[in-house]
Amino acid sequence: MNRERETVHQRGRLVYQLEETPPMGRRLLYAMQFVIIFIGSIVLVPMLAADDLGWGPEQVTFLLQCAIFTGGIATFVQAKGLGPVGARLPILLGTTFVVITPLVAITTEYGYDAFLGAVIAGGVIYVLLAWFGFRFLRKLFSSTVSGTLVISIALTLAPSCADMMAGGSNPVGGGYNGWQNWVLAVITMGICLVGHCFGKGFLKTTSLFFGLATGYILALVMGVIPFDKVEEAAWISLPRPFAYGVSFHLQPILIMVVIYLVTAVEFIGDTTATAMVCEDRLPTQRELRGGILCDALSSVLSGVFNFAPNISYSDGVGIIGSTRVASRTVMMTSGVLITLAGLVPKFSALLYTMPAPVLGGACLFLTGIMLMAGIEVVLTQPLTLRNSVIIGTSLAVGIGFGFSGVLEQVPVLVRTLFSGIPGTALTGVFLNLVLPSNH
Repeated sequence: MNRERETVHQRGRLVYQLEETPPMGRRLLYAMQFVIIFIGSIVLVPMLAADDLGWGPEQVTFLLQCAIFTGGIATFVQAKGLGPVGARLPILLGTTFVVITPLVAITTEYGYDAFLGAVIAGGVIYVLLAWFGFRFLRKLFSSTVSGTLVISIALTLAPSCADMMAGGSNPVGGGYNGWQNWVLAVITMGICLVGHCFGKGFLKTTSLFFGLATGYILALVMGVIPFDKVEEAAWISLPRPFAYGVSFHLQPILIMVVIYLVTAVEFIGDTTATAMVCEDRLPTQRELRGGILCDALSSVLSGVFNFAPNISYSDGVGIIGSTRVASRTVMMTSGVLITLAGLVPKFSALLYTMPAPVLGGACLFLTGIMLMAGIEVVLTQPLTLRNSVIIGTSLAVGIGFGFSGVLEQVPVLVRTLFSGIPGTALTGVFLNLVLPSNH
């Protein structure tokens, strides 16, 4: 009787449950919502890295194609499951902001081939940790450390986003800081804010996409978008593995192992949220281990296909909550659609035409949302002296060393691990382990 009541409650709360399959038409409609979220987020990462590294349009377009292709495969496997790999939950995977700092640092010091080698080698270590050291991973990060880490990501990204709003390395119209840049940036950010604050359901969760779309359309009207690279791009092409070569160096590998530990924390949090939204329960150990294995293996695949690791997108949980569609087959369909988009270079070239000010406005909006999300996670625990020390010291180390430039002359391992996001993570984990819990 109790099971029947529970089933009735679940069916009343969800339109489609985890193992149910919507008709094809509806399935495609629901799946496109996740595709929109994915595209709106994935385009920001290589663009921000390109601004720091001076990548040209051909390279960024190709890397976008690689990121889309591997993200689609990862999403499909995560939802479907292959043997022990995959959580078999509707979790969206793709590249996130946390990789930008190590990507720029390693590429500047060792070259992009060394970064890809670190992604692959670090990913193999991550696979071993996921299989043999799963319990160890869960103990490393408390919610206080996790929330502080999210705050650090937002604060680290904000200056780069503001620079892109002014035009970055690719301004429109009258050059850097020209009025055209600010018009595009402010309107894009404004649409994102309006959608997030006043939108309901799908409109709220896709406010980032609609902000980007509005800014892009306005840029079209202003006549500041060149389409020559789109015309030159091929219609169909499989991304070429190892296109930039690969090399292995100890320091970059150690840096990426730390980054993988950071992404594991985010993944565990998103998996927990997904299980709660889908079935009102905590994820099982098999789901968590299988999910982390899929994240790790797909990140190795991403390194083989020339780009950065994959991690879960928290926005995907919001889509499930707003649509009340928890079907795994919907997410599997999203993975297929994203993978197919990764076979179309023209699509990636079109994404590259997104003006820097539009990306900057959307990115600054996103960092604000991330900042408040981190604060909310931190506030789930009492602000005891111990927790206050962890939060304050971790942010002071990561942000202080990251923006002061005092570590510029030290080895890249030290500079990267104690600056920005990695610096916050390592300091938080260390303090969380050594400070007595009753302090």
